[in-house]
Amino acid sequence: MKIRVGIIFGGNSVEHEISILSSIQANYAIDKSKYDVYNIYMTKDGRFWVGDRFDDLETFKKSEFKHYEVTFYLKNQKGFLLGVGHLPKRYKKPIDVILPIVHGKNAEDGSLAGYFNILNIPYAGSKVLTSSVIQNKLYTKILFKEEDINLTDYINIRLTEYKENNNNILGKCENLGYPLIIKPVSLGSSVGIKIANQASELLDAINYGFKYEDELLIEKKLINFKEFNQAVLELEDEYYLSKIEEVINFNPYLTFADKYLPSEVKKDIPAKIDKVLQEQINDKSLFIANFLKTNSVIRIDYLYDLDNKKLYLNEINAIPGSLSYYLYEPELSFPNLIDNIIKVAIKNCYKNKQKLNSFKSNVLATSRILKK
Repeated sequence: MKIRVGIIFGGNSVEHEISILSSIQANYAIDKSKYDVYNIYMTKDGRFWVGDRFDDLETFKKSEFKHYEVTFYLKNQKGFLLGVGHLPKRYKKPIDVILPIVHGKNAEDGSLAGYFNILNIPYAGSKVLTSSVIQNKLYTKILFKEEDINLTDYINIRLTEYKENNNNILGKCENLGYPLIIKPVSLGSSVGIKIANQASELLDAINYGFKYEDELLIEKKLINFKEFNQAVLELEDEYYLSKIEEVINFNPYLTFADKYLPSEVKKDIPAKIDKVLQEQINDKSLFIANFLKTNSVIRIDYLYDLDNKKLYLNEINAIPGSLSYYLYEPELSFPNLIDNIIKVAIKNCYKNKQKLNSFKSNVLATSRILKK
């Protein structure tokens, strides 16, 4: 019998369209002889839809397309789709595992993980706490500040504080020294990011960032550096590192267009680096994955200061674009990567169900009525 996989994609995020592209890639890669795939689209207002040709990009180029709205429920320890209205019979079989291919807030940040944890449906992604920490760049920095992980100098600013005393905030930013890079704390795909080389640019960048979020991260920008990425895949009892990728970019930082539109950005896989730096990146990646107890596959982005020969953690992606399959090929194919993710997710859920989550008690029978 085939395993029924619910691929969830879309979501209320600035990375909505990137999620659609990633899910379509996964649909092409997943082994249809092993899996029945249910493509479950999350709309930008948080509804779940299923429908025909949800594995086809042309469907999502249209402003309207046929769909059936659904929600989830649990029956006999199995997850099912429940139609909000009519639902064709083919969607009424139980779903064995959820494969999330979502990016950004309101999905990748632990929101979906918590939802399916409540339903006790196997979920092929990191847990709530891990996902939420990873999504928030500030909390990631705070968490690793006391560990042996280098972080660029930074401050964080909130909109309320900025409105009350923007001169004080601007002074703290300038104390870091230009150039600065301004980021919303929990967005991805380089959305909302600006570079400031002087005070006027800093003001513009802060105002631009606050259009997306009420909290920003202001970082000291490295000048002479290289960018490296590495994925970490959860296996049954260990983590499996991908090759290291060097992103060769001619812009001040990797923009949204650089990542997803035709550009001059080049990628060396594997990166042409010496053994010392390679081992340093490998060690840091394994430490980060073990420290956060990540699940499925993550991608860790690094910056390497060429002047000081120093490796910095840039950010972590709980559900990376394309599931970072390209960093494992040809040693591990995309279909085999998906196999591993699904297999481990099902086993993790089974092990969790063996834990005691309740015990018998006479509290309700013997306790006095609580006073209001």
